[in-house]
Amino acid sequence: MFSDDATVEVLTSLLYEQGGRMAVLSPEKEVFSIAAGRYSGAPNFAVLKKGHAGEEIRVDRMGRESEQIDAATVTLGICTQPGVLAELGATPQFRDQGLLGRLLFSVPESLLGYRNNQPSPMPEEQEATYRLNAKTLILSLARLPEPATLTFTPEAQASIVQLLADIEPRFRPDGDLAHMTDWGGKLTGATVRIAGLLHLAKHYRDEWDTPITADTFADARDIADYFTEHAKAAYDAIGADPATTDAKAILDWARNTTTTRFTTRDVLPALRRFKKVTDLDPGLRLLESHGWLRRLPPPPRTGRGRPAAPTYELHPSALETPR
Repeated sequence: MFSDDATVEVLTSLLYEQGGRMAVLSPEKEVFSIAAGRYSGAPNFAVLKKGHAGEEIRVDRMGRESEQIDAATVTLGICTQPGVLAELGATPQFRDQGLLGRLLFSVPESLLGYRNNQPSPMPEEQEATYRLNAKTLILSLARLPEPATLTFTPEAQASIVQLLADIEPRFRPDGDLAHMTDWGGKLTGATVRIAGLLHLAKHYRDEWDTPITADTFADARDIADYFTEHAKAAYDAIGADPATTDAKAILDWARNTTTTRFTTRDVLPALRRFKKVTDLDPGLRLLESHGWLRRLPPPPRTGRGRPAAPTYELHPSALETPR
């Protein structure tokens, strides 16, 4: 039913053997490393792109039978460390060829330091209901004699057109999606797919072949808004350079401690990522250039001894909680 570590060639063969449906579910980044060319020496992720929207795959190789998949469907579920996002940016083809634009990201806030070591288990009745509903949905779809097409009510279709209109201005230079048009360009399609999943979840026993309503599409749009905000965070991490990462760490520390004025010697023991005072310079310069803080003039020197550490003052808006 799924794999967690397979080469692109093996994944394609598994798709062929399983009737065009396969999942890669893993807590590690191996699928991205393989797609980047760990074994082949060159990026190769065509199967992941084609499996996103049910495209046809034809494979002809010397010494083996041809493989034809009419509608490849690949489910990709990777739960890995946030640092992997930055590594994705090291393979430009991931973005240039559209792989990153096809992914839905979830970048939750870390709970390290605040975790409950005795969490309450899921109630047995809730777990049983989830298992029953998921199993019923899977089996009901597996019994379909042939692929079925979901449709939308006229009102829902109008909502799709409205979403396209709402997204378009966000690609302009001053828009929030201007730096990630590859992802934003597929946002409407992702929302339509989410609406289809919600529709099936609501009508998994019967009436799933009725048109998808505008209310269901509105729910899908809410979920898409969630993924949009998290995609922004992911793209920031993917494209971030070390100075940006350092600047964010300093700004987060100031916000968490409500510090409005500090010296470099205040930051060093608080953020152990920095080994010496000069390590702070790139991040501090970046924050200065964006107006988040300013360096105060040094006090006049009196007597001997080492000079006072540079003092910085935060802009008042820097302590506001980001929206």
